[in-house]
Amino acid sequence: MTALVALWILVPAALFLTLVLYTVGIGLRTRHADLRGEAATAAAGGRAPRLVTVRGLDGPRT
Repeated sequence: MTALVALWILVPAALFLTLVLYTVGIGLRTRHADLRGEAATAAAGGRAPRLVTVRGLDGPRT
């Protein structure tokens, strides 16, 4: 019975610590990721800028 109680406590604790370490690892790997998009530019004809700026996949990154 004591082993069952120990497993009841240790298994969730181990799962929690695994999830925490996984989350911290993702945070460390992506800490310098730049998720900001490019600034919107005015469209031809003086219309309002587009909400999404689309550029080619092989275009230069600035």
